[in-house]
Amino acid sequence: MRNPYFIETPAVISFSGGRSSGFMLHEILKAYDYNLPEDIKVIFCNTGLEHHETYEFIHRIEQEWCPVIWLEYETYKAIKEIQRDDGLDVISVLKPTFKVTDYDTASRNGEPFDKLIEKEKYLPNPNLRMCTATLKIRTMRRYMRSLKYDHWNNVIGLRVDERRRVQNILHRDEQNQPYESSVPMSEAGHGKQDVTEFWNQNFFDLNLPGGGNIFGNCVGCFLKGTDLLEHIAREEPHQMQWWIDAEKRTGNVFCKHRSDYKTLLKDANRQIEFDFTNTDSIDCFCTD
Repeated sequence: MRNPYFIETPAVISFSGGRSSGFMLHEILKAYDYNLPEDIKVIFCNTGLEHHETYEFIHRIEQEWCPVIWLEYETYKAIKEIQRDDGLDVISVLKPTFKVTDYDTASRNGEPFDKLIEKEKYLPNPNLRMCTATLKIRTMRRYMRSLKYDHWNNVIGLRVDERRRVQNILHRDEQNQPYESSVPMSEAGHGKQDVTEFWNQNFFDLNLPGGGNIFGNCVGCFLKGTDLLEHIAREEPHQMQWWIDAEKRTGNVFCKHRSDYKTLLKDANRQIEFDFTNTDSIDCFCTD
């Protein structure tokens, strides 16, 4: 029987910095006798809004297991010529690119996200999730193309118990993309319990507050429910500040169906606290 973790190459291992993608990375390493070939790239795309324990976890993995490529969305100014009735107009526009960083130089104050908002002139929202598509997926794509890869295997850490997300990945149209996605965890039958048992037995772990994963991904992500965000605001109120500043700066909100982040922070301590011990925040890779 073929080992699903012996993945087709060339490949990108989309490492989100979470436990599931970390488990998947370990199983792939094991399949290759802990020596990945040159054409398998382990990539973490940083938004600058991850919890500091996520950065520590990724750094520990690159110290103990294998190199991790840290990427960030970047922009540069380009000159654009526009033909008008009264002649040629020359303007400066922002163009997207990427930069390679590392644990020491990675953004930690939302700088990549700020650059995206500056370029697009609006905030992402539940109906238009440009943040994941641009800050992560397209940033990875630009990096791989800079290495002259025309096509690759996009390896995503979705578990067997995440059936809807797995189906969305496997059935989405990727004909116009330079990659095809694969989900070896699901193919191998590995679920949440396998991930939990692995990290319980490992000599290091992702130490997010509360022991769960609600502080995972962008800590204040607008896709998280109001109860989760209020819990985060109570535990670490400073995590709300970037989101408050972004809404104030643009005069808009991330979610029209609920309070803005300033009000959410204000109301957080007025609400009844819930038990979020077993809450599992999903990896953010635009699979929904």
